[in-house]
Amino acid sequence: MTGVFIDTNFFIYMNTPTKTLDKFIEHYEMELSNNRTFTNMIVLDELICVSKKKYSIPVEVTLEFIDSMILPFTSILPLEEGDYHVLKDMIHYCPKPRDALIASSMRRASVPDLLSEDNDFDKVPGINRRWL
Repeated sequence: MTGVFIDTNFFIYMNTPTKTLDKFIEHYEMELSNNRTFTNMIVLDELICVSKKKYSIPVEVTLEFIDSMILPFTSILPLEEGDYHVLKDMIHYCPKPRDALIASSMRRASVPDLLSEDNDFDKVPGINRRWL
């Protein structure tokens, strides 16, 4: 069993009622059966903000989604002071500081695989980005 870091966009698709919802839930179940899953607080913050701002999903609904679908199954990696130093190196590959913090969390936890549609991560050494 290996590990995979799950990025915000995947969770947003799971939190947004669309016709592709079942596909994302099935893929999440497959990931859970084959991998240990990780994310961090940057992802959860972005999930709450984007769900509310872009999709008009009430914060309470997203918090319930996090409580029922993420926290029981996915480890939340902490952010540490050392992540800032890695961020300074990663910012050359990741134009957004939050993406550099995701890359730092992944590096610290030795998680090379990233489930994300964000192709900015393709430039980051040591990260194997994949999508559905």
